[in-house]
Amino acid sequence: MSSTLQHDGLPVGAEKQDKKPDERGERRFHRQSALMYESVRRQTFINWPLTFLDPDKLAAVGFFYLRTEDHVQCAFCRGIVGFWDPSDDPLTEHKKHFPNCPFVAGVATGNVPKDGSDDQTGKAFKLLDDYYNYRVANTRPQSSTNYQTDSLCIPETNKVAFPALNTIQSRCQTFARWPKGIGVSIDALAEAGFFSTGLADWVQCFHCGGGLHSWRQEDDPWTEHSRFYPYCPFVRMQRGEDTVIHCWKENPAPSVPPRPIALTPEESDLLLHHPIAKRAIEMGLSPASMKGALKLRLEKLGMMCRTVTEAMELVFDYEEEQRRNNAEKNSSYDGIPIAETRDSTPTEHMTVEVQNPFFPMDSSAIPFSIEQNPEYLKLLSEVEQLRRDVLMEEKRLMCRQCHGQRVAVVFQPCSHLHLCAECARPVDTCPSCGTVVRGTLRPIIG
Repeated sequence: MSSTLQHDGLPVGAEKQDKKPDERGERRFHRQSALMYESVRRQTFINWPLTFLDPDKLAAVGFFYLRTEDHVQCAFCRGIVGFWDPSDDPLTEHKKHFPNCPFVAGVATGNVPKDGSDDQTGKAFKLLDDYYNYRVANTRPQSSTNYQTDSLCIPETNKVAFPALNTIQSRCQTFARWPKGIGVSIDALAEAGFFSTGLADWVQCFHCGGGLHSWRQEDDPWTEHSRFYPYCPFVRMQRGEDTVIHCWKENPAPSVPPRPIALTPEESDLLLHHPIAKRAIEMGLSPASMKGALKLRLEKLGMMCRTVTEAMELVFDYEEEQRRNNAEKNSSYDGIPIAETRDSTPTEHMTVEVQNPFFPMDSSAIPFSIEQNPEYLKLLSEVEQLRRDVLMEEKRLMCRQCHGQRVAVVFQPCSHLHLCAECARPVDTCPSCGTVVRGTLRPIIG
């Protein structure tokens, strides 16, 4: 890519031109993981300055707009690319600068593209996209949503989504990385209940947890808050219920047809055609367990898993819960413990009933002789060992100080990777070896 720049930081030939403002669709979000959806990434390209580079192509290869010059960031590897030339191809540049990105390397990710095909995978993508749009338009964010930057962690609460940010001053402090040129006052945003998530122009309400992005210069934060989240208690208390309802009726937010939160059996079957589900099943996981685990996650959070590892852990937890429930159901009969009613007559072979977590039958589990199926017990042992190994690897990636966030900072020159960005920020010496920290790196953990 050429380094020849103009005075405004843009490549030669990229002069800004007067053009009709981009049409804005759905601007709400509940979590930053929404950027796994190509449709969401496309919505971030508001006021895109380059006429020669199609935002659709950028969104299709994993990029979203940072609202700073022409800089875009990958939703999967977090790599940033900017200063584009007319001859640049988004996918080629992505691979050249970030060859280890799981998205461009062909690894199964939680990406949900605007596929448009009529096969089962295309139908699965459309289901996920439609379901996300319904959830973000018709439900309130979960109270367990965490603060999305690396500067603060908010405890869970059932009343206020982010209680530590209930003052204007605390919310203003979150706008340290607010992009220049957005044209919306930081003070006005904070007064309307919003704080910056640290990602582009994405903000959330401290009270209802509702998020908005893709701001324009003429936007009024109070009006936008009332329009997109008319049931937020903070807005109703500050602006008055009548004013909020008027804003909402005058310019209603995008809406989608209502539907049940619960997925139908046919919709649940489609989840197995997502690349993450396919890859996990190829590795030996049970299709039935995968379907059940993804269904529960989607109904709870409205989002797919980001990685195959996350999907595997989800399935292991689901199967463990299923085994626990089955054990509780089988532990007694009419209130009498089974052990007390067992027939004492000796049998030639003891038979037990075991659920196969990888190849479940359509009917109930079939009794079999342990002595005749040693390979089966060996398989169960290997599955349990695999589960323990995965959990151990996940724990190794957790911050050793807060134990709540993933490790994200490599100290230099000792190269220790033990802390998340929040815990590493105030550290001057490495807590593991005591070496003076002279710099930090952000590794790509995929």
